[in-house]
Amino acid sequence: MTRPVRPSPRCRALFEELSLYLDGDLTTDRRRKIERHIRSCACCGMMNQRLRLTVAACRAEAKRRPPRDVMARAATRVRALIATRVAARRDRG
Repeated sequence: MTRPVRPSPRCRALFEELSLYLDGDLTTDRRRKIERHIRSCACCGMMNQRLRLTVAACRAEAKRRPPRDVMARAATRVRALIATRVAARRDRG
């Protein structure tokens, strides 16, 4: 059994930039530094891979529309919540 990899303080700081890195929102210099670190650090390499998979899965799901019955139930529930809050305000005021 392998020992769990614990992120160093440097790795924890890099984790905060991984989303920016994946979105292409970093300078070229910063992107290259992160890429070098990801290649040399098993912990960050694994985190990068997992975040890429998570982002891809979220983007794929965002393209799918929920079934009509789910949307109808959600709309009914939202209307009920709004009506409850309106009634509560009326009772207070």
